[in-house]
Amino acid sequence: MRKAFVLLVLFVATALVQAADLKIAYINSEQLRLEYGAFADAQAQFDKDVATWETEAGVLETELIDLQTEYEQQSLLLSEDKKKERLRLIEQKQLEYQQFLANIFGAGGQAEKRNAELTSPLLEQINEALIDIASREGYDLILDVAGGNVAYIDENLDITDRLLEELSAIPSE
Repeated sequence: MRKAFVLLVLFVATALVQAADLKIAYINSEQLRLEYGAFADAQAQFDKDVATWETEAGVLETELIDLQTEYEQQSLLLSEDKKKERLRLIEQKQLEYQQFLANIFGAGGQAEKRNAELTSPLLEQINEALIDIASREGYDLILDVAGGNVAYIDENLDITDRLLEELSAIPSE
């Protein structure tokens, strides 16, 4: 379905180019992510945050495993009330661990929010630079080929390097 849509868009774009003499260019956002230093900085900060969260998750997981191991080792010696108490404690710790993982790494979790917080300003800079290039050089359409859905495009239309130059001229905060 997605390929059919992409082919339709390319067909329409081709028809528009022929009909209206549009000026088209493209960028490669994967190359941009690799070569634009601000993305590397944002990724390093995000990786650091993820490592902290993974350490916290590891502590919770270790506590859970320790409780389970202790219960297994002592279950024969415990009264029924103590067994129930320990099992409730294990269930509570398991729930705490699962909630932590969901709050951090689940959909809409802290990791997703942090990634958006780090990359949103960069994406705004990129969009502003693209608008500047499009205005200055008269482009009507700028595509992103990183998704791999373009079967063929002339490499002379690639303005990724110009975009990187434009971005490198922006002062760092």
